[in-house]
Amino acid sequence: MSSYQTTLRRLSALGAILLFAVSFTACDSFVSNVDQPKDAAGSEQFSDPAEAEFLITGVQAQWADTHSEVTVLADGLSDEFRFGINGDATFPTFAQLDAGLIADDNNSITGALNDLQEYRYLADDLLRRVEEDEEFDLSDPSASASEEEVRLAANLHGANARFYLATYFGHPDDPRRGGATIDTSEFIPSPQLYQQAEDKYANALAQAEALDDGLRQRQIQSARARAALYAGTHDFEDSGGFQGDEALQAAAQYAQEGLNQGESWDVAYDLNTPNNYHTDAGVGRLQLAVQDGNLNQLATRSPNPSQSYRVADEGTGDLEARSHIETVANNPGELQRIPLTIINPGGTTLGGFGALPTNLENLDLGDGAFSAVYDAFELNGEPNVVPGSGGESAFIEWGQGKWEERTSMSFISWQELFLIRAELELRGYDAGEESALELVNAVRASYGVDEDEDPFLEPLSQGELDLERLAVERDRTLFATGNRLPDQRRMDVVEWHLKDQVGGQQTAQWLQLTQAETEPNPNF
Repeated sequence: MSSYQTTLRRLSALGAILLFAVSFTACDSFVSNVDQPKDAAGSEQFSDPAEAEFLITGVQAQWADTHSEVTVLADGLSDEFRFGINGDATFPTFAQLDAGLIADDNNSITGALNDLQEYRYLADDLLRRVEEDEEFDLSDPSASASEEEVRLAANLHGANARFYLATYFGHPDDPRRGGATIDTSEFIPSPQLYQQAEDKYANALAQAEALDDGLRQRQIQSARARAALYAGTHDFEDSGGFQGDEALQAAAQYAQEGLNQGESWDVAYDLNTPNNYHTDAGVGRLQLAVQDGNLNQLATRSPNPSQSYRVADEGTGDLEARSHIETVANNPGELQRIPLTIINPGGTTLGGFGALPTNLENLDLGDGAFSAVYDAFELNGEPNVVPGSGGESAFIEWGQGKWEERTSMSFISWQELFLIRAELELRGYDAGEESALELVNAVRASYGVDEDEDPFLEPLSQGELDLERLAVERDRTLFATGNRLPDQRRMDVVEWHLKDQVGGQQTAQWLQLTQAETEPNPNF
């Protein structure tokens, strides 16, 4: 069943979807296609304008499900995370992501894509109600939201959904070609999806201006700038749509009108809608461990990710893949923006390091504790053991300590916008009054100072900043946010970490559409 068909069946019970907008997180979304109760409320029962605010809330809840699920899979396909020894106890779908050899029935991608397409459909259907449903009259006194508010939400989330489709998903038969389908459409290349997102962001901006909502306008322009930057810097084939210099000029304009320092646009999580990073790459269940640069530490399920990784040194087995663990060991101040947690097989933190876990509240970054644990993490393929409680030893993996079960995530933050502006400046586009160096140093300074008022991250000097260093700043600042994957594809200074082919199969750089999406589609 395609995600489109699944969505239509679910929308016959839209009331149930919105009333119980929860996430059922497990190892994979292998029970996503289920029939709704026959006595559930039908879609037509939500044409009452009094339900307008309720419908907006339902779209927002679906956004939360979508965002963490899609971005954590993207980080798994990049070399931000790896399918580790602890991960070998679960389904092989994450091993496929790590190896870049993705089966057409990968349940993890199917589940994420179903959630994303449902999010997209709910946003589009909300706009349809405004434009086509005569009963959905938002001028009625009973309306719980104005027409401007509903149009804003519908266009905004419709744009976000297309941004995800353009940035993360690709053709099942060509894993180096980005794009997706909408409903039962033919395959839509990423530049055309970016154009659809651009059009909807423009419509959303008009509604935010009508509502005189300055913060929302800055949020929209920031997300719009990011989409335009990605559209302009990927090496897409000429398939029409939003790309090239046109997109980069637009990105520079939008970035000037984006978030101010200290502002953000967040995706909220709670017990009903938990953050998938907790389950997939954290203490909930560590299916994806933080990349440690050790070829022999990769799990050995089929496909074996170690067969796909490019090795820089045949003698030592050191990977070209970048290791945040090594970064933090060499500069403990980086823990402020690359929070790591050490996790044992029971899923509990052990001497963890990061900004959010409670065992880090009183951490002295100068006490050498991190280095001592890192030194015990040997690149020898053996289980990594550190001293545990009571003098016992414990096997550990490295997890992200940034997102817990109820930690809200930034869809886009002022730090990311400043790095977007800095990149545009380095590429020769005017993105505001500050120089690229000033923008990057403002981001570095935001991670604070120690007890002696020394900054954790020293400012960069004039000769230290170029596109290669900017890529490093993005990599560390945007840890565990889904940004490393598009950066690896679009920035020449960032090397791709997988071999081009393994056993005659080309490795993927996009989350490929699975058969649940393509087989029932007569136009694919």
